[in-house]
Amino acid sequence: MEENEDYKRIYTGPTVIIKMLQSHLEEVDIYPIVKDNLSSGTWGGFGGVPGMIQLFVHRDEYDKAEKIVEDVLKNMESE
Repeated sequence: MEENEDYKRIYTGPTVIIKMLQSHLEEVDIYPIVKDNLSSGTWGGFGGVPGMIQLFVHRDEYDKAEKIVEDVLKNMESE
């Protein structure tokens, strides 16, 4: 999935951070789509950047999701 009129990429990074962000978003009823090009590419005979996963949210939820992602990442930096 690339960005389209319905979904917008909110974060790209390692699996462990994607899973954490996904969990925080789901707590507020935002259900993101996770795209792992490496896993998908491996099955299709192509590749991707190892460990870099993309997280997409519906455009209608982007502003709310962006605030949550920013807060989670800021808290990670301060720890």
